[in-house]
Amino acid sequence: MLIFATSTFAQSTLPISEGIEITLRNTLQDAGEAENTYASLFGQADDAFDEFGSLSADAEFPTALAQPSSASGLPFDISGLYSIDFTQNSISFAVLPTADDPFWSGVFGLFPDGKFDRYYFTFSEPHKVTSFTSDNPNLNVRIDSDTVLVVELTGGYDVQPGVTFSISLNPVVNGVPTMGEWFLISMAILFMILGTVAMRQYVFRSKVV
Repeated sequence: MLIFATSTFAQSTLPISEGIEITLRNTLQDAGEAENTYASLFGQADDAFDEFGSLSADAEFPTALAQPSSASGLPFDISGLYSIDFTQNSISFAVLPTADDPFWSGVFGLFPDGKFDRYYFTFSEPHKVTSFTSDNPNLNVRIDSDTVLVVELTGGYDVQPGVTFSISLNPVVNGVPTMGEWFLISMAILFMILGTVAMRQYVFRSKVV
């Protein structure tokens, strides 16, 4: 019984569950200035440009940050900046616009020190992310809570057409039980000990008789 239980626990360590609902909110912060939501830059409420997806085989946010002209007030629609694709243990970003994009061409370039482009991902249930690795050296992943991860693009990041990068999400150490799982393991051990003691008492009494 104990072997079965620990094996089950070791298998349940993927950092994000399939089908989990994800909300995306983008913010920007220049050096020495306050952090502002993407929506607020266009005079909208902070949650006006929130985007929603669920973990599946398709990209959860295939055109992240795209907005119609009716929302931005610009004379043209804003195309998506990134395709953002989750798996149960990774996040991939791919820049979508071309160099002549009417909006994003003015954003392309090297981030100065102190600039942050943040992507807040809020999950409908707790994740199991404890750390990360990335092929983008100018990136950080903040673990704000057990339902919020923040991808921060920082000074030195060069956003250009065709840029891609990925993040590996590391889970709870494989096979290390949670407090609740430790309780179940302890109970299993206790029942095994009690069973052993009872069997020895039975054998002893049988010999006495």
